[in-house]
Amino acid sequence: MRAETANELDAMLSSHRIWVYRLNRTLICGSEPTKDMVADDAHLRCTLGNWLATRAQELDLEEATYAEIVSIHKTVHDLGREMAASALNGERIAEDVYDGFLASSESLVGLIEAAHDKIVASINATDPLTGAENRSLMDKRLQEKIASSRLTGDRNWILMVDLDHFKSINDRYGHKLGDTVLKGFAAVVREHIRSNDLFFRYGGEEFLLCIEHVSEETVARVAERLRTTIAQKIFHTPAGEHISVTASFGVTALAPNQTVTEAINAADKAMYSAKHAGRNNVAFSPEAS
Repeated sequence: MRAETANELDAMLSSHRIWVYRLNRTLICGSEPTKDMVADDAHLRCTLGNWLATRAQELDLEEATYAEIVSIHKTVHDLGREMAASALNGERIAEDVYDGFLASSESLVGLIEAAHDKIVASINATDPLTGAENRSLMDKRLQEKIASSRLTGDRNWILMVDLDHFKSINDRYGHKLGDTVLKGFAAVVREHIRSNDLFFRYGGEEFLLCIEHVSEETVARVAERLRTTIAQKIFHTPAGEHISVTASFGVTALAPNQTVTEAINAADKAMYSAKHAGRNNVAFSPEAS
């Protein structure tokens, strides 16, 4: 959906620029203005206006951004209509109207470009298969959590999670089912964490979570709930078999006095301790307490 939104924003930006070119040509060459220039509802008659009225709200466009685009787009058309009417009547176009039109049009273009770039950045930062964030912004995001905990004193936690025997699923049933398992695992995680918690795809079948502002007892319950829910989830193979997958968890505190790398390494060691203990386990780093 985000890629679709970005593509449509790009197309709407092009359509707006074409409309501005047509309006300028009308004003300069003295040709008859079209209805999408002079009608009272001109802002609804152009391609961008129609898109805003019928399509944009179905896409991943922030509500405040959408409202601002709608408002400025109407202003552009109101001023364009005023200039077209002046030209049609053989009157001189007022400089303040023309300057307002240019400023509004530039603001509109800037808004659409910023919304497009933000969505593209979000797409690039997200693993397309699982919807988890990828590692490109992980260090920055975790450093922000460390900085926050220095100010608030709240405890943040890192969970390193590895799906047990995942390679055997790919080898036996194929990568398509493997992808289904990864997506199913990610769906379970998103159902059990909060919007302010972080969820990254660390590697092939490795994931990293950051659970913020909770006690050691609470993060232990979160990890255990994730572990049991994942183990209970059933996947169906093409041959009609029913399979399940387990995960091993390593937990450590994201302490204010340590680096992101140190915290990840501690969680990773704890996760391998969970695997050595028989897999499908939760293990805490000795540094966690």
